[in-house]
Amino acid sequence: MMKLNNKEKTLATLVGLVLAIFLLKAFVFGPIFEKITTYNQEIEQSKMAIRKFMALEHNRSEILKAQKQIEGYSSLKGSDEDKTAMVMSKVEAEARKAKLQVSDMSPGGSSKTKGGAVIYSIQLRAEGKLDDILNFLSGIEKASTLLQVAKLTLSNKDEISDVLKLEVIVLGVSFS
Repeated sequence: MMKLNNKEKTLATLVGLVLAIFLLKAFVFGPIFEKITTYNQEIEQSKMAIRKFMALEHNRSEILKAQKQIEGYSSLKGSDEDKTAMVMSKVEAEARKAKLQVSDMSPGGSSKTKGGAVIYSIQLRAEGKLDDILNFLSGIEKASTLLQVAKLTLSNKDEISDVLKLEVIVLGVSFS
């Protein structure tokens, strides 16, 4: 064995100390910092999820109201004939509620769209005053099923009275 002088001892001690620091960093502190970073990322993701759920909870009543409205739009169930009959009954109910005199109502067929929705066409002929017709159109717009007026024709019944003839095509949408 060799004897080392003070400078060599100091250098060997410093090299050993630096080597010990690198080993501690690589095998002890490095994995600890990686775990801390991973946990911090998970905590941030959890905080974001909690904020999202808090926003949903804050808007819960609005969401439930919208869900109830959307559920009404998907209430058409059964065969195509059943769905057509349901749309016809909704249109007729709105016409009666608006106090229109329904003279003729017939199905106009159905067609499928790309998104999987089926559109049912209903042709309606009725008579009534302008206020009644506006109430009918408003009722169609606010119906519990998804209804839309596709075509509307108004004409005078006769020259003397204020009664109008209404010919309308109402579309009912069903989601499959």
